[in-house]
Amino acid sequence: MVDLIGNKIPDIKLVKMDSEKGPQPLSVLDFCKDKKVVMFGVPGAFTPTCSRNHLPGFIDKADEMKARGIDEVICFATNDIFTLSAWEEMSGSIGKILFLSDSKAKFSKSIGTDFPDSFGTSTKTQRCSILINDGTVEKFFVEDEDGQVSVSSADNMLENI
Repeated sequence: MVDLIGNKIPDIKLVKMDSEKGPQPLSVLDFCKDKKVVMFGVPGAFTPTCSRNHLPGFIDKADEMKARGIDEVICFATNDIFTLSAWEEMSGSIGKILFLSDSKAKFSKSIGTDFPDSFGTSTKTQRCSILINDGTVEKFFVEDEDGQVSVSSADNMLENI
């Protein structure tokens, strides 16, 4: 894992879905300029722990985070943007959380959370959460164990805002 605390978030382009233009590149560093942002990474859309334990906490706590000064809550995963858009729609998080695709795992590699999936078919990101203020990382939490949602949870992030 990379020591990000006190450093700028890596200037990597992820992909967001624009309802009119379709998939669009988005520079994480540029997006976070002059904003306070919470990002959380999940190993995969529609996976059991991500869908039952991780994402729902951020959906439930998004308004509370924004009331505490957070401008945007972002979910990223190494899935393609079409899969993430379907997950966003099915989870009921439209308008609460911005979903970004890291399909080539460049962002995950740059923050040191990349790992090969158990099938050997793709690269995933470890479950994590990041507090970013004007592009600078203030907090960075990474889960030590698969299937756990504790340090990267919405509740833990709220305690650290």
